[in-house]
Amino acid sequence: MTLAERIQRDLTRLLAKREPLPFKLSLSGIARHFEVSPMPVRVAVQAMVDEGVLGKDGTGRLSVNDDRLPDPEQFAADEPDAQTQSIHDQLVSEIIQRGLTKDEHYLRESATAEQYGVGRTVVRRVFSELAGRGLLIHVPRCGWQVRPYREQDTIDYLVVRELLERQALELAFDKLDPVMLRGIRDGNRVSTANQPGRLDDRLHAYWIELSGNRYIQDFFEREGTYYATIFNFAGLEPDAIDRMARQHHALLDALLERDLPKAQSVLSDHILSQRANVSEMIGHMQA
Repeated sequence: MTLAERIQRDLTRLLAKREPLPFKLSLSGIARHFEVSPMPVRVAVQAMVDEGVLGKDGTGRLSVNDDRLPDPEQFAADEPDAQTQSIHDQLVSEIIQRGLTKDEHYLRESATAEQYGVGRTVVRRVFSELAGRGLLIHVPRCGWQVRPYREQDTIDYLVVRELLERQALELAFDKLDPVMLRGIRDGNRVSTANQPGRLDDRLHAYWIELSGNRYIQDFFEREGTYYATIFNFAGLEPDAIDRMARQHHALLDALLERDLPKAQSVLSDHILSQRANVSEMIGHMQA
């Protein structure tokens, strides 16, 4: 089963429950939920549109065709079990730790299956998902190569990200929905005595998708998901969460005020300020 097929299966299963989704039904929303790049999501969504499960209007907005949804009971056997999820989480940790070394690492399905006491089908499914997140590279006849993590690569990524995301924001500016912006703003919270801080990073994927520029989208599809996984694994200190939440507030306030130059300036500072944290982030991952 390919990564796109797995996303199609899992998304269909969620829709078949006929319950409110915990994410927005859009390419960026689906990609964020499954923690993959939008590329396999596009393939999965198009297959569901072809089947009639999803509809798509002229603007690309998705809708659900309830009449074409399957019986949710048929997916009961496909629900991920705790063991598979545990293997997934352990492999993410193992792969990132191996990627921090200077050595070249390969993982083989048979050896990994034996290590965790599961079948190769389970391992192949997890490897395919992690490849979609950029952590693994499938090399025929060699196995699955662990993508090496380098500090300078991260700094270079942030520089290119800042340039491309500023352009994406400019292209998307006239399409931004104030209601959506306010909702994202509410999702970012600075800590108080009674509750911890919280980040809502949907804003970045929101205007990258709205930009309509496939070259910008392709960069973030290939690289953004990988670095998001790395950053999430490293974790953020509470003060860093508060600082980024304030930056998000300033950025979203500028957009709600229709001040594009100010928003782009805040966005640049927000992205490039993360360069100073890269060494500290590596230290957290190696601890």
